[in-house]
Amino acid sequence: MNAQTRSMSLSLVDETTLTARIREGDERAFDAVFHRYYSHLLAIGIRFLKDPDLAEDAIQDVFLKLWQQRQSLDEAHSLKAFLAVAMKNHVLNLIRNSHHSIWERFSETAHDFQGTESGQDSVEWQEYTTILEAGIRQLSPRKQEIFRLRVFDGLTNEQVARQLAISINTVKFQYSSASQFVRQYLGKNAHLEGLLTIVMLLALHG
Repeated sequence: MNAQTRSMSLSLVDETTLTARIREGDERAFDAVFHRYYSHLLAIGIRFLKDPDLAEDAIQDVFLKLWQQRQSLDEAHSLKAFLAVAMKNHVLNLIRNSHHSIWERFSETAHDFQGTESGQDSVEWQEYTTILEAGIRQLSPRKQEIFRLRVFDGLTNEQVARQLAISINTVKFQYSSASQFVRQYLGKNAHLEGLLTIVMLLALHG
């Protein structure tokens, strides 16, 4: 049986068996899992990062981590779920460490969505903004103002302090409190991931 045939046969093997074989160091099983879940992880990466190249890099990092931690794998746990969680955690770390570039991509996407009159993207964008706005409106007027200036206008703490004629420490405290509340609100009310998560992470790490 040649390598291609073996690879094709492994594509039909159940996940539990593949997990066990990966734990034992079977590189062909690892390769089969990579091809099986690549598209799923790529979709997660693009949804969060809005950049196929960054998503591709994230997938490579996630599978490297899988291989390095293969001896701790448990067949009783879903490998697909493990990879999905690992992918989400990894791209969120990328977002935290790449605030400015991700914000630019998000802003461009937001503009495109707002200009779309139909389609799934428009529907999702409307849902994102409706839930986010509902959360913001539960803040005090001052917290709303600071939150909007920081998140939507992209101002720094110093710029907000100057514009509102208040201390920078007040801005930091009010902004942190507002961000925490909105993040919790989204966690309870938002059913869609992606853009909302990016907004909140940018807010918290700006």
